[in-house]
Amino acid sequence: MLAEAECYLCHLSQVLRVLAVQKTGGPRALKMTSQACRFLAETDFGRTPPEISADLYKWLAELTGVKDPYFEIKRQDIKQALILYPELKKRVLQAPDRLRKAIMFSLAGNIIDLGAGAVSSWPQSESLFETEELALDDYELFTADLKKARTIVFLGDNAGETVFDRLLIEQLGREVIYTVREGPIINDASLEEARLSGLEEVAKVVSSGCQAPGTVIKQCSEEFTGILKEADLIISKGQGNYECLEQARGPFYFLLKAKCEVISRHLKVKQGSLILARSKNFHPRLEL
Repeated sequence: MLAEAECYLCHLSQVLRVLAVQKTGGPRALKMTSQACRFLAETDFGRTPPEISADLYKWLAELTGVKDPYFEIKRQDIKQALILYPELKKRVLQAPDRLRKAIMFSLAGNIIDLGAGAVSSWPQSESLFETEELALDDYELFTADLKKARTIVFLGDNAGETVFDRLLIEQLGREVIYTVREGPIINDASLEEARLSGLEEVAKVVSSGCQAPGTVIKQCSEEFTGILKEADLIISKGQGNYECLEQARGPFYFLLKAKCEVISRHLKVKQGSLILARSKNFHPRLEL
Protein backbone atom coordinates (compact mmCIF):
# COMPACT_ATOMS: atom_id res chain seq x y z
CA MET A 1 0.00 0.00 0.00
CA LEU A 2 1.62 3.21 -1.18
CA ALA A 3 1.62 6.45 0.79
CA GLU A 4 -1.01 9.08 0.04
CA ALA A 5 -1.07 12.86 0.48
CA GLU A 6 -2.20 12.67 4.12
CA CYS A 7 0.89 10.60 4.94
CA TYR A 8 3.08 13.69 4.49
CA LEU A 9 1.43 15.47 7.42
CA CYS A 10 1.48 12.27 9.48
CA HIS A 11 5.24 11.98 9.10
CA LEU A 12 5.73 15.63 9.96
CA SER A 13 3.59 15.10 13.08
CA GLN A 14 5.90 12.23 14.06
CA VAL A 15 8.84 14.62 13.95
CA LEU A 16 7.01 17.04 16.25
CA ARG A 17 6.22 14.21 18.70
CA VAL A 18 9.87 13.18 18.84
CA LEU A 19 10.92 16.77 19.52
CA ALA A 20 8.30 17.00 22.28
CA VAL A 21 9.50 13.76 23.89
CA GLN A 22 13.06 15.09 23.84
CA LYS A 23 11.81 18.40 25.27
CA THR A 24 13.19 20.30 22.30
CA GLY A 25 11.44 23.65 21.93
CA GLY A 26 11.90 27.24 20.86
CA PRO A 27 14.11 28.25 17.93
CA ARG A 28 15.87 24.85 17.84
CA ALA A 29 12.57 23.00 17.41
CA LEU A 30 11.50 25.44 14.70
CA LYS A 31 14.79 24.95 12.86
CA MET A 32 14.52 21.14 13.07
CA THR A 33 10.91 21.24 11.87
CA SER A 34 11.96 23.32 8.87
CA GLN A 35 14.73 20.83 8.16
CA ALA A 36 12.21 17.99 8.42
CA CYS A 37 9.94 19.71 5.90
CA ARG A 38 12.84 19.92 3.46
CA PHE A 39 13.75 16.29 4.08
CA LEU A 40 10.18 15.13 3.46
CA ALA A 41 9.88 17.31 0.36
CA GLU A 42 12.84 15.45 -1.12
CA THR A 43 11.67 12.01 0.04
CA ASP A 44 10.26 9.45 -2.39
CA PHE A 45 6.62 9.01 -1.33
CA GLY A 46 5.99 6.35 -3.96
CA ARG A 47 6.60 3.74 -1.27
CA THR A 48 4.81 2.29 1.74
CA PRO A 49 4.54 4.56 4.80
CA PRO A 50 6.82 2.30 6.91
CA GLU A 51 9.59 2.56 4.31
CA ILE A 52 9.33 6.34 4.48
CA SER A 53 9.31 6.24 8.29
CA ALA A 54 12.48 4.14 8.37
CA ASP A 55 14.35 6.79 6.39
CA LEU A 56 12.82 9.61 8.43
CA TYR A 57 13.80 8.15 11.81
CA LYS A 58 17.31 7.36 10.60
CA TRP A 59 17.63 11.01 9.55
CA LEU A 60 16.16 12.17 12.88
CA ALA A 61 18.64 10.05 14.83
CA GLU A 62 21.52 11.62 12.92
CA LEU A 63 20.08 15.10 13.49
CA THR A 64 19.37 14.75 17.22
CA GLY A 65 21.96 12.15 18.21
CA VAL A 66 19.23 10.02 19.84
CA LYS A 67 18.60 6.60 18.28
CA ASP A 68 15.76 5.51 20.57
CA PRO A 69 13.70 8.54 21.69
CA TYR A 70 10.89 6.32 23.03
CA PHE A 71 13.17 4.08 25.14
CA GLU A 72 11.67 4.99 28.52
CA ILE A 73 8.11 5.20 27.20
CA LYS A 74 8.32 1.66 25.79
CA ARG A 75 9.41 0.30 29.14
CA GLN A 76 6.64 2.14 30.93
CA ASP A 77 4.16 0.78 28.38
CA ILE A 78 5.27 -2.77 29.08
CA LYS A 79 5.21 -2.26 32.84
CA GLN A 80 1.68 -0.87 32.63
CA ALA A 81 0.48 -3.70 30.39
CA LEU A 82 1.97 -6.35 32.69
CA ILE A 83 -0.11 -4.93 35.55
CA LEU A 84 -3.24 -5.58 33.47
CA TYR A 85 -2.14 -9.01 32.27
CA PRO A 86 -3.29 -11.23 35.22
CA GLU A 87 -6.83 -9.82 35.21
CA LEU A 88 -7.11 -10.07 31.42
CA LYS A 89 -5.87 -13.65 31.45
CA LYS A 90 -8.50 -14.49 34.05
CA ARG A 91 -11.19 -13.01 31.79
CA VAL A 92 -9.93 -15.01 28.82
CA LEU A 93 -10.09 -18.25 30.79
CA GLN A 94 -13.64 -17.45 31.93
CA ALA A 95 -14.90 -16.48 28.46
CA PRO A 96 -17.31 -18.74 26.50
CA ASP A 97 -14.98 -18.39 23.50
CA ARG A 98 -11.45 -17.99 24.82
CA LEU A 99 -9.82 -17.51 21.44
CA ARG A 100 -12.14 -14.71 20.37
CA LYS A 101 -11.78 -12.97 23.73
CA ALA A 102 -7.98 -13.18 23.42
CA ILE A 103 -8.18 -11.69 19.93
CA MET A 104 -10.21 -8.77 21.25
CA PHE A 105 -7.72 -8.18 24.06
CA SER A 106 -4.86 -8.32 21.58
CA LEU A 107 -6.69 -5.71 19.53
CA ALA A 108 -7.19 -3.63 22.67
CA GLY A 109 -3.42 -3.30 22.83
CA ASN A 110 -3.52 -1.82 19.34
CA ILE A 111 -6.39 0.49 20.35
CA ILE A 112 -4.59 1.85 23.38
CA ASP A 113 -1.36 2.70 21.54
CA LEU A 114 0.38 3.00 24.89
CA GLY A 115 3.26 4.92 23.37
CA ALA A 116 0.90 7.83 22.82
CA GLY A 117 0.00 7.84 26.53
CA ALA A 118 -3.65 7.10 25.83
CA VAL A 119 -4.11 5.00 28.96
CA SER A 120 -2.96 5.98 32.42
CA SER A 121 -4.90 3.58 34.64
CA TRP A 122 -7.07 0.47 34.52
CA PRO A 123 -10.43 2.20 35.17
CA GLN A 124 -9.88 4.55 32.24
CA SER A 125 -9.03 1.66 29.94
CA GLU A 126 -11.78 -0.68 31.12
CA SER A 127 -14.18 0.10 28.27
CA LEU A 128 -11.50 -0.69 25.69
CA PHE A 129 -11.39 -4.28 26.90
CA GLU A 130 -15.17 -4.70 26.75
CA THR A 131 -15.64 -4.15 23.02
CA GLU A 132 -16.65 -7.20 20.98
CA GLU A 133 -17.42 -5.52 17.66
CA LEU A 134 -15.30 -6.02 14.56
CA ALA A 135 -15.96 -3.93 11.45
CA LEU A 136 -14.38 -6.68 9.36
CA ASP A 137 -14.87 -10.04 11.03
CA ASP A 138 -13.31 -13.13 9.45
CA TYR A 139 -13.21 -15.02 12.73
CA GLU A 140 -14.87 -18.16 11.35
CA LEU A 141 -12.41 -18.31 8.47
CA PHE A 142 -9.57 -17.71 10.91
CA THR A 143 -10.57 -20.59 13.18
CA ALA A 144 -10.93 -22.89 10.17
CA ASP A 145 -7.46 -22.00 8.88
CA LEU A 146 -6.03 -22.24 12.39
CA LYS A 147 -7.19 -25.85 12.69
CA LYS A 148 -5.15 -26.73 9.59
CA ALA A 149 -2.05 -24.80 10.66
CA ARG A 150 0.95 -26.25 12.44
CA THR A 151 3.37 -23.31 12.39
CA ILE A 152 2.22 -19.73 12.98
CA VAL A 153 4.23 -16.57 12.48
CA PHE A 154 2.98 -13.57 14.47
CA LEU A 155 4.22 -10.20 13.21
CA GLY A 156 4.38 -7.89 16.23
CA ASP A 157 3.80 -4.16 16.41
CA ASN A 158 4.28 -1.76 19.33
CA ALA A 159 6.14 -2.61 22.52
CA GLY A 160 3.25 -2.30 24.99
CA GLU A 161 0.86 -4.49 23.08
CA THR A 162 3.27 -7.44 23.08
CA VAL A 163 1.85 -8.27 26.51
CA PHE A 164 -1.67 -8.47 25.06
CA ASP A 165 -0.41 -10.51 22.10
CA ARG A 166 0.86 -13.01 24.66
CA LEU A 167 -2.74 -13.61 25.74
CA LEU A 168 -3.63 -14.52 22.16
CA ILE A 169 -0.59 -16.73 21.62
CA GLU A 170 -1.52 -18.71 24.73
CA GLN A 171 -4.87 -19.58 23.12
CA LEU A 172 -3.61 -20.52 19.66
CA GLY A 173 -2.43 -23.96 20.74
CA ARG A 174 0.28 -24.07 18.09
CA GLU A 175 3.98 -23.41 17.69
CA VAL A 176 4.31 -19.65 17.30
CA ILE A 177 7.23 -17.61 16.04
CA TYR A 178 6.85 -13.98 17.14
CA THR A 179 8.72 -11.40 15.11
CA VAL A 180 9.93 -7.97 16.11
CA ARG A 181 11.88 -5.11 14.52
CA GLU A 182 15.63 -5.30 14.01
CA GLY A 183 16.18 -2.28 16.26
CA PRO A 184 14.53 0.81 17.77
CA ILE A 185 11.92 2.45 15.56
CA ILE A 186 9.17 4.67 17.01
CA ASN A 187 7.62 2.69 19.91
CA ASP A 188 7.69 -0.67 18.14
CA ALA A 189 8.97 -3.82 19.81
CA SER A 190 12.50 -5.10 19.31
CA LEU A 191 14.03 -8.22 20.87
CA GLU A 192 14.70 -6.44 24.15
CA GLU A 193 11.08 -5.32 24.60
CA ALA A 194 9.76 -8.78 23.69
CA ARG A 195 11.89 -10.32 26.43
CA LEU A 196 10.64 -7.78 28.97
CA SER A 197 7.06 -8.71 28.03
CA GLY A 198 7.65 -12.39 28.75
CA LEU A 199 6.95 -13.42 25.18
CA GLU A 200 9.81 -15.92 25.19
CA GLU A 201 7.76 -18.02 27.61
CA VAL A 202 5.08 -18.66 24.97
CA ALA A 203 6.79 -18.20 21.59
CA LYS A 204 10.09 -18.24 19.78
CA VAL A 205 11.01 -14.57 19.35
CA VAL A 206 13.04 -13.52 16.31
CA SER A 207 13.98 -10.32 14.53
CA SER A 208 12.67 -9.75 11.03
CA GLY A 209 15.95 -8.12 10.12
CA CYS A 210 13.95 -5.08 9.02
CA GLN A 211 14.35 -1.70 10.72
CA ALA A 212 11.12 -0.19 9.37
CA PRO A 213 7.93 0.09 11.50
CA GLY A 214 6.38 -2.61 9.34
CA THR A 215 7.44 -5.85 7.65
CA VAL A 216 9.05 -4.74 4.39
CA ILE A 217 9.82 -8.18 2.98
CA LYS A 218 12.56 -6.99 0.62
CA GLN A 219 14.38 -5.52 3.63
CA CYS A 220 14.01 -8.62 5.83
CA SER A 221 16.83 -11.05 6.50
CA GLU A 222 17.18 -14.19 4.42
CA GLU A 223 16.66 -16.26 7.57
CA PHE A 224 13.39 -14.53 8.40
CA THR A 225 12.12 -14.73 4.82
CA GLY A 226 12.68 -18.48 5.03
CA ILE A 227 10.60 -18.59 8.22
CA LEU A 228 7.76 -16.75 6.48
CA LYS A 229 7.84 -19.18 3.56
CA GLU A 230 7.38 -22.13 5.92
CA ALA A 231 4.48 -20.61 7.88
CA ASP A 232 1.02 -22.15 7.64
CA LEU A 233 -0.57 -18.99 9.05
CA ILE A 234 0.76 -15.44 9.41
CA ILE A 235 -0.92 -13.06 11.84
CA SER A 236 -0.04 -9.51 10.83
CA LYS A 237 -0.56 -7.12 13.74
CA GLY A 238 -1.01 -3.40 13.41
CA GLN A 239 -1.32 -0.79 10.74
CA GLY A 240 2.34 -0.68 9.67
CA ASN A 241 2.42 -4.39 8.88
CA TYR A 242 -0.85 -4.07 6.97
CA GLU A 243 0.54 -1.22 4.89
CA CYS A 244 3.50 -3.40 3.90
CA LEU A 245 1.71 -6.70 3.33
CA GLU A 246 -1.84 -6.09 2.10
CA GLN A 247 -0.75 -6.85 -1.47
CA ALA A 248 1.38 -9.88 -0.56
CA ARG A 249 0.22 -13.35 -1.56
CA GLY A 250 0.35 -15.70 1.41
CA PRO A 251 -1.52 -17.06 4.48
CA PHE A 252 -2.10 -13.63 6.03
CA TYR A 253 -4.66 -12.48 8.57
CA PHE A 254 -4.63 -8.79 9.47
CA LEU A 255 -5.38 -7.76 13.04
CA LEU A 256 -5.48 -3.99 13.55
CA LYS A 257 -7.29 -0.81 14.41
CA ALA A 258 -7.90 1.52 11.45
CA LYS A 259 -6.28 4.52 13.10
CA CYS A 260 -6.14 6.98 10.22
CA GLU A 261 -8.31 8.18 7.37
CA VAL A 262 -6.06 6.63 4.72
CA ILE A 263 -6.33 3.12 6.19
CA SER A 264 -10.05 3.53 6.90
CA ARG A 265 -10.66 4.54 3.31
CA HIS A 266 -8.58 1.66 2.03
CA LEU A 267 -10.47 -0.89 4.14
CA LYS A 268 -13.84 0.83 3.57
CA VAL A 269 -14.53 1.11 7.31
CA LYS A 270 -15.02 3.96 9.76
CA GLN A 271 -11.92 5.42 11.35
CA GLY A 272 -11.26 3.70 14.66
CA SER A 273 -12.76 0.39 13.53
CA LEU A 274 -11.32 -2.94 14.67
CA ILE A 275 -10.32 -5.43 12.02
CA LEU A 276 -9.77 -9.19 11.78
CA ALA A 277 -9.49 -9.75 8.05
CA ARG A 278 -8.30 -12.61 5.89
CA SER A 279 -6.04 -11.32 3.14
CA LYS A 280 -7.74 -10.84 -0.22
CA ASN A 281 -4.61 -12.52 -1.62
CA PHE A 282 -4.72 -15.45 0.81
CA HIS A 283 -2.64 -18.43 -0.27
CA PRO A 284 -1.45 -21.48 1.71
CA ARG A 285 2.19 -20.42 1.32
CA LEU A 286 3.94 -17.08 0.96
CA GLU A 287 4.86 -16.31 -2.63
CA LEU A 288 7.61 -13.78 -3.34
